[in-house]
Amino acid sequence: DELRRALDRGEFVLHYQPIADVQSGRIASAEALIRWEHPERGLIPPLEFIPFAEETGLILPIGEWVLRAVCAQGRRWQDAGLPIDRIAANISVLQFLQADFVDTVRRILTETGLEPGRLELEVTESVAMEDVKLSSKVLGALDAMGVRITIDDFGTGHSSLAYLKNFPIRTLKIDRSFVRELTTNP
Repeated sequence: DELRRALDRGEFVLHYQPIADVQSGRIASAEALIRWEHPERGLIPPLEFIPFAEETGLILPIGEWVLRAVCAQGRRWQDAGLPIDRIAANISVLQFLQADFVDTVRRILTETGLEPGRLELEVTESVAMEDVKLSSKVLGALDAMGVRITIDDFGTGHSSLAYLKNFPIRTLKIDRSFVRELTTNP
C-alpha cells in the first residue's frame, strides 16, 4: 500500500551516477538510480523496496515512471548543451517481458523527444537469459531503434560468453564480485 501511495504522491526520486570517459576525463554518461523518499523513514535504497514492487507488479508503473523521467532528464541535458552522450536506466524482468515493452520505449522516446541513441537500457544477465529467443527479439528491436543495450551484473548467473553473440549489446558490466579484489588478489 505504501509503495502504491509513493507512486501516486511522487515520492520516488532519481539520483544520477556519472560515468567518466577515462581517456578524456569528461563525464560521458550517467546511470539513473532510484530511491524512495519516504515521508517518515527518509531515503530508502532500492534493495529495500524493489523486491516488493516486483512481487506486487508495481514495478511496471514504477519502471515506466523511471523510463519517462530518465528520458526527460536526458532531453533537458541535451537541450542545455551538456556533453553527456547517454543516460542509462535499469529494466526489471517484468518490464522486459511485457509484450508492449518495445512500443512503450518508443512512445516514451517520442513523448520526451530524446534521441534513441542517447538512451541506454541495462538488463541483468538473468533477465537476458530468462528466455534467450525472446531476449534476442526484444534486444534486436531496441537496437534497431538505436537504443543502446548493456548487460549488467554479468557473471552472477549461469550463462556462457557464447550467449553474448546472440544479443546486440554495446556494454558488458562485469559483476563486482569478479573485480572487487582485482588489485590485491593475485
